[in-house]
Amino acid sequence: MSCINFNYLKITILFLILLSFSYSQENKLTIELKNGNKISGELLNKTDSTYSLKTEFGELVIPKKDISLISDGSITNNSKIVKKPSFLNSYLQAKQKQVSLNQQARWRSIYGTMLAGNILYGAGIPYLLDLDQTAGQYIGFRLLVFAASFSLSSSYTRNMDLPIGRSYLQYAGASLGFFSIAPIVSFVGLDNWKEFDPDSKIALTYTMVSVPYGALLADRAYSKWNLSNGQSFLISLGINLGTLNTVGAIQQTDWDRWSKDNPENFARWTTSLVYAGALLGGKYAKDIALKSPSISEGDVAFLNTSMGLGYLNSILLGYAMDLKHYKDQTMLSLAGVNGFLFLANSLNKKYGSLSQGQENIVSLGVGSSYLAWLGIAMLTQYDYRERSARYIDVASLTAGWYFSRKNVGSDLSIRENRVKRKNDLALKINPIMINQNKKLIPGVSVNLIF
Repeated sequence: MSCINFNYLKITILFLILLSFSYSQENKLTIELKNGNKISGELLNKTDSTYSLKTEFGELVIPKKDISLISDGSITNNSKIVKKPSFLNSYLQAKQKQVSLNQQARWRSIYGTMLAGNILYGAGIPYLLDLDQTAGQYIGFRLLVFAASFSLSSSYTRNMDLPIGRSYLQYAGASLGFFSIAPIVSFVGLDNWKEFDPDSKIALTYTMVSVPYGALLADRAYSKWNLSNGQSFLISLGINLGTLNTVGAIQQTDWDRWSKDNPENFARWTTSLVYAGALLGGKYAKDIALKSPSISEGDVAFLNTSMGLGYLNSILLGYAMDLKHYKDQTMLSLAGVNGFLFLANSLNKKYGSLSQGQENIVSLGVGSSYLAWLGIAMLTQYDYRERSARYIDVASLTAGWYFSRKNVGSDLSIRENRVKRKNDLALKINPIMINQNKKLIPGVSVNLIF
């Protein structure tokens, strides 16, 4: 038991040292003054007008009005050129551009770090070191890592610009990193992998590295492409859609017999195809996103809601048509998801962009339309259990979705037209019927609005 205690103590001390080192690195700054002098030190405090650094000469207070550039070490000697985007210099870039920090999604980054710290590292490190997982020290270590993850991520993100779009991409990158082990193991072969990694410790070690590395690559891509919230959300949606369509396509094959006859080959191909589908879906969505800089978070949220509605409608229709085979239902579901995605994109183009609040209005409209149908069914004593009622379910949900989106778009169009009329001339020509001597004669109405 003493040996176990000593092992956990060493791990705990090492974890705290790494935590302390990371915190000190995050606060290391180099300040270049307007007179050309450079001062390096640990950031102690900053106010609206000064920076306080701990240097080899003691504590120095530097007025902001005398500063020309601030660096955290990720900037080259040419002070005007940024070497590469990073988590740490995002605050500095924002200050240089006079952009205020957006930390809307900071809690998501902290939450994700705590979750990974508790599950992946808190449980993974003792397993890799063959420590007694039934002892109280095991639980204590996990709790310590869980708490320390909060401290680490909180200090790490304190000066980060973290809009919600950046968090979307970080989560997508971490997810791709996590699942990347599946095609690797499958490509080697399940039996072959078990021969040299019987306890899955190599796979676990790989995952411990791939998850944060995937998030880091995604974060660099976010900075490189200069994405908005809507663009980041669209890329994440593309990854999910690519995965869904690939799985659906595989289910249309004779995969059941294939998996029984040659499970190694089945796992090798299917995991590789699904992962490739996710990557291709993300790339396709990225290409669209970069060509659509005006796409909003509400636009993509409406696309996401529409995909969900398409899937729900496909389930209802499958029950109403009494589909017997899962392949038929899968094909119907793919048609519903992709079809409603196409229709939603068409409505966005026709009726204009949505805010996040307006997208929520559309969702409320879908629910209210369905509730109205339920109310009518109860008042008329219609047998809701009939299969035919599922067609009315689909009709009510779709009607609420369409007309709510149209009304929100119409309201937006009216406001835009009113703004345009203040500055632009508008010529309208409409056909009319004129009453002349008690006879209707076709004519033309010409209106000039200025």
